[in-house]
Amino acid sequence: MTRRDNPNWFANNPLLRLNNEKDHRAFYDASLSDPQSLLVPLWRGDPLIAGGKAAFLSAAAREEFASDALVLMLGVKDGCAYFTIDASAGAPAEAEGPTDAPFADIGQYTPIREAAGMISRDDLAIIGQARWLTQWHRSHSFCANCGAATDIINGGAKRQCPACETVHFPRTDPVAIVLAVHEGACLLGRSPHFPPGFLSALAGFIEAAETPEEAARREIFEEAGVRLADVRYQFSQPWPFPSSLMMGFLADAEDRALTLDTDEIEEAKWVDMGDIKALLNGEPRGDIFLPPKFTIARQLLELWVGA
Repeated sequence: MTRRDNPNWFANNPLLRLNNEKDHRAFYDASLSDPQSLLVPLWRGDPLIAGGKAAFLSAAAREEFASDALVLMLGVKDGCAYFTIDASAGAPAEAEGPTDAPFADIGQYTPIREAAGMISRDDLAIIGQARWLTQWHRSHSFCANCGAATDIINGGAKRQCPACETVHFPRTDPVAIVLAVHEGACLLGRSPHFPPGFLSALAGFIEAAETPEEAARREIFEEAGVRLADVRYQFSQPWPFPSSLMMGFLADAEDRALTLDTDEIEEAKWVDMGDIKALLNGEPRGDIFLPPKFTIARQLLELWVGA
């Protein structure tokens, strides 16, 4: 598989990760002091957009941020090192917006889902990685083994406890997302927190000692009462909300009978392929709204209809 065979947004990250660097600290320090290095500022996980593009700052801009702002190394591209910095460091929890954040005068810190429709997919993949790592470091500053404060090592690739020496790696939560199909129709649904009419493929977290295929079958049966056969993996998507790896499947349903778990699924229906094609072409079909293009659910739909 080539780098571009995966159609999903947040995938195909162009950065070379630095796991092969022997002296991470020296490389990190040298790169951060290099004016050619770039800094990706995030306000609570959201990027700075200027002129319709992602704003990547010179590493020299580090001085404009809070002295304790989290700085993490992301990787290297074309000999240029990329870092991310937490622009919201020191801001009170109740702060309503980033108008006073560093460099807010050159653009706007924009919700990442909104920014996804503006910026290049390479930049979105880098920002997704930055968001993922920043959120993990902010929420994992203490050792899960002994409770002591942990230190960032390897430029942010992991943390280590100085007390018990346990090493902690960034968390990944695997998810199976499934487009179930039956005789020319697919199963779409929505959870209670989705707006009316917004339908998507069904998904659920993979549990301990469970394969992704087993999770796919279990989740669809638990949520919709549908039994699956021939579950087929298609592709995956890093999903930084906050730290999921979405594994996409197509699967054949045995029938169309639905028994919904209403705590998880408020609405579900079978939608004919013709209606899906029309919706993908921007033609309305009742009150159905499909997921945006940057989601893996949308990519599964496009794959299924051959769009």
